[in-house]
Amino acid sequence: MQRSGNRVSPRILETQGGGDPLDPSITMSPVALSRLLAAAILVLALGDPTAACSCAPQHPQTVFCEADVVIRGKFMGVTPLNSSSNTQKFESWIRYKIKITKTYKGLESQGNGIFIDSLEQETFCGYQHRAPLNGEEYLIMAERQDKHLIISLCSFVRPWGRIPPSQRHGISQAYGQGCACQVVPCEFRPCELLGDAQCLWTDGLLDQSWQGPQAQRLACLPRPSQGVPPGADPFCVWKTLKSRPSRAAICPGLCPLRNTP
Repeated sequence: MQRSGNRVSPRILETQGGGDPLDPSITMSPVALSRLLAAAILVLALGDPTAACSCAPQHPQTVFCEADVVIRGKFMGVTPLNSSSNTQKFESWIRYKIKITKTYKGLESQGNGIFIDSLEQETFCGYQHRAPLNGEEYLIMAERQDKHLIISLCSFVRPWGRIPPSQRHGISQAYGQGCACQVVPCEFRPCELLGDAQCLWTDGLLDQSWQGPQAQRLACLPRPSQGVPPGADPFCVWKTLKSRPSRAAICPGLCPLRNTP
């Protein structure tokens, strides 16, 4: 799958040994940060800094499957991170405090909140949260590096109120069932698939925002196996996502009986 060469991976902060995940004294490893920065520096050296960050198209299912943590929560605060390395004096990092309202993937236990770090400059693909703090809920998909979770300008960070019902179903149930499949963006015709586990994503041929019906309402999922040898790639096809959650998803276990007149 095509990836952006200057994508800066996001990560969320976790601690070991029962430490407080909201402790702001914990800082990122200079070695880890320098690796994340290297790609952005190379792009700046080769081109116009104002156009340094460009994000490759990624289907929500792909982002979900590649993310280490997927949560819903509110941005509660932001603080700058001081650099402890001479190699990082020319770049700035910021730390977001997130109050978690629901975890979909990647966190075994939920505390009161976590930290998510990002480069501050958008030219380095840094994420800038411009909405009010302690406002609406956001869906956040982040990647882990060392003990940290980091988001970037290319990350899937969107207001929960703008996530359509079909994508909400994908996040809560369907996307995780299709992580053995691969969504392949078709940017220019002709496009081709190289295996049965791939689904061709053609939204970008009609809309360069890649927010067409396949992104909004479909998931690339394996068909039920019929004589497929163990370990073989699945045969994946586009399937329509439900626009409404099931009663079991709303109230797991026994839902209260409906009152009848």
